[in-house]
Amino acid sequence: MAKKNPIKITVLMEETEFERFDSYCRERGYKKSTLIARLIRQYLDLEGYGAQRLNAFARGDRDKK
Repeated sequence: MAKKNPIKITVLMEETEFERFDSYCRERGYKKSTLIARLIRQYLDLEGYGAQRLNAFARGDRDKK
């Protein structure tokens, strides 16, 4: 199976927000990109976004909405 390459995104933050985030990551031992990806996944799951579409895709119902 071929390895999937992750897609890169850029996040713009105010300096004070970045300093707060950077400090949190350093103190808690998180890598910034890993934490951001986890937070995005958790938020989308919390919102229930994409769950139906992913389940339909897994069943082969790609054309149904």
